[in-house]
Amino acid sequence: MEAKQNTFTSVNKEANKIWNTAIENLAVDTAKSISQQMSSMSASQKEAATVQRNIAARLFDNQEDALKNIKKGGIKNPSLAKLGNDLIWGIYHANAAMTNAKTKKESNDASVASSSLNKSLRELYQIIEIGKDTDAMFMQEYFGLEDAKNPGQPGGMALVGRDTPKWCKTMAIRSGLAGDDANEEYFVGKDSEIRLRYTGSILDGGVVDKPALTWLAYDPGVILDLKAENIKMLQAPSTLNVNGEQVGIIDNSLQYNDAYLLLDQKYVEVSSDGKMQTEFIPANMAKIVNDTKARSAARANALLNNYDDANRVWRNNFNMEEDLKFAVAANGKNVDAGQQAEFQELMFSSLKELLPTVAVGKTTEVVQEQPKPEVVEEEVIDETFAV
Repeated sequence: MEAKQNTFTSVNKEANKIWNTAIENLAVDTAKSISQQMSSMSASQKEAATVQRNIAARLFDNQEDALKNIKKGGIKNPSLAKLGNDLIWGIYHANAAMTNAKTKKESNDASVASSSLNKSLRELYQIIEIGKDTDAMFMQEYFGLEDAKNPGQPGGMALVGRDTPKWCKTMAIRSGLAGDDANEEYFVGKDSEIRLRYTGSILDGGVVDKPALTWLAYDPGVILDLKAENIKMLQAPSTLNVNGEQVGIIDNSLQYNDAYLLLDQKYVEVSSDGKMQTEFIPANMAKIVNDTKARSAARANALLNNYDDANRVWRNNFNMEEDLKFAVAANGKNVDAGQQAEFQELMFSSLKELLPTVAVGKTTEVVQEQPKPEVVEEEVIDETFAV
């Protein structure tokens, strides 16, 4: 049978076929990856992501209208200006009352009022400065602007954990991006502290009333890039190779170093059409587990030393619906003992996706042995006695 002759048309057709198949597979893989990511998210994560998308749409779909509303919020809120004006005039009248007091009681009452109003005014100035930073941070991190990573993603702003979902909604109100029915109100509460009250449909009919200083200083934090941290740990020197050099479990291309492979147990599998063969080398999983367990535990313990850090990983990386239980455990950590153990397990399990059971070696063509031509012995006629 004659070998197939290649032409430009046939080669081009074959190349296009390969590309089309690769693109189709990529689309399927991407859709599958997104679907898996969505299915692994907790209900609160899905809700927070939906809220973020809706607010972002309001910002990007109609930027002119959004910017107009933003100017009404934050430190430009008329409620803030009114409160500041009321405090200044209140101090003026209290001082005047002290000057014109006719009795000691009147003088004392006016002095207490003046002191309280001055305390509130000083706090208001602090709130204005903190608010400027908070507003800029929220706009940048909640919408992934100025090279900030996307919220809800590794390296991006956390969307769940403790008061974060509620805080994000109030910051959307503050930024003028939560609809016309949303409102932020400044007022003086007990003990002369400045408070913030938020209302609007984005809060599902609820009201958020918080001390302004602590609420505006709230930090949702950044989601740990756990995969990147795992890669860094697995690439860190952990054993010696045959040349006595320090190597990690995986190299810079995320492939196993030979020191962690059972090289003498490699095997070959042939493709279904019998044309190609691939070499597989089992990983030395016992050695890998032995060399990673202690380091993973140490890293988990470091996170558990800070409740907020651990809870952020628990909610955003491990997709848990509820916060970690805050408790004083016997080891001094502020996390429930049972959940500490679960946290350790989840941290260790997160390494698994980077540690396949086998390494894939070379793929080569199966060399078919050519059948030897059959030797046919010809009959030799002795002509000696031929007539």
